[in-house]
Amino acid sequence: MDKITLGKTSIAIPPLCVGTWQASGWSKSDSKMLISIIHTALDSGINFVDTAEAYGDGYSEETVAKAIKGIRREVIIATKVFYTNAEPSRLRKSLEGSLRRLQTDYIDLYQYHWPSPSVPLDDTVGEMCRLKEEGKILAVGVSNWMEPEWEETTKADSIDSLQACYSLLWRNGEKSVFPMCAERKITILAYSPLCQGILANRFSSLKEVPNDPRKRNVFLQEERFEETLSFCRELKAIADQYGKSPAQAALNWLLCRDFPVVPIVGCTSIEQLKDNLGALDWELEKKDLDRLSELSEKFSIGLKPHDSLWNWHPRENASSRSLSR
Repeated sequence: MDKITLGKTSIAIPPLCVGTWQASGWSKSDSKMLISIIHTALDSGINFVDTAEAYGDGYSEETVAKAIKGIRREVIIATKVFYTNAEPSRLRKSLEGSLRRLQTDYIDLYQYHWPSPSVPLDDTVGEMCRLKEEGKILAVGVSNWMEPEWEETTKADSIDSLQACYSLLWRNGEKSVFPMCAERKITILAYSPLCQGILANRFSSLKEVPNDPRKRNVFLQEERFEETLSFCRELKAIADQYGKSPAQAALNWLLCRDFPVVPIVGCTSIEQLKDNLGALDWELEKKDLDRLSELSEKFSIGLKPHDSLWNWHPRENASSRSLSR
């Protein structure tokens, strides 16, 4: 299994990361199952786990701690500070909380979850850099930053990763932000790489969508659902040619980008994890990569920098109902 260097560090990460947002109370989420998923991933060589203080108000971090008890040094932990704790003194307290819940004395990758509408970006990133100098974190990451944030910051060269929503259905940032990150050795971590199960053919009707954050997914709304299903049928047809599942083909498309991308896969069962692992060690042919790119391009037309998969962004509508993502 080929490893990827995380940003400008010496940390080697696997080509997939285990996501744990589902531990914050999604339908069918189960802490024992998540622990089993993490253990199965570790047995398969995937030792990279992403969590956040906002996922279940720390419940996700506590579950990760249980999963890696006794093997902490073998696991690369990424967690996040929420935008409401972006002020330097609050950020430092948030880190201490994450260290306590994760039962560790350092975080491999500490990420700024969403850009704050009130705290200057450089204040937050600057404090993260100080935490890195103190050895409390090993790498600095940001999440959900688009053109306005990269234009605003003067500390881009201190950042090792960008976690961004990225899939065949959501390609915002692909033309400008992601290539810039590649040039600066900022690793792209792709969250919702299957667009919350849509690209894995989880939903054939809107009645099947659980009452959790997926209810707000823009592609799981009546006005866009049929067009989305049509694309999923095209994806399945291409996947079938390789004897692969739609999820495997969708993840492989990300793995074959011109710049390094590490998909973060959030699973609710061992079967889903094993399906996702099947995206590794093969490649879609160029004609099929190009075909999927062509078919999916229409979904990103007209997207603005602060658009999101759930029509929410703290710099646009912080007063409305928040997302932990």
